[in-house]
Amino acid sequence: MSLEKIFTGSATAKILDVLWEYQDIDITLTDIADEAGIHYTTLMKALPLLEELSLVTMTRQVGNAKLYQINKDDIVVKRLIKFLNELNLRLAEREAAKQGMPIHKNEMILA
Repeated sequence: MSLEKIFTGSATAKILDVLWEYQDIDITLTDIADEAGIHYTTLMKALPLLEELSLVTMTRQVGNAKLYQINKDDIVVKRLIKFLNELNLRLAEREAAKQGMPIHKNEMILA
């Protein structure tokens, strides 16, 4: 599967970013849309594929509100986070080099 199919536009990436940021709590669909800065309809178009791929799971339902979390146990999510951590490290190294500051990888704390 291509990245273009998974990350159609930036909404999917924004959804995953929000769910990663709030990884330790359940979050409602409305809150996901608000935090991601996307329309609720856009969320509802992107969410089924994320659920089908097991990147996102509905954790529970309280009344009419469905609550979601990123699937931290999924190997793809783990690899995606590893990729993002490596990318952030590379960007930090590049920025430090621009400013003439050495950066030590063992001093970097990655989430």
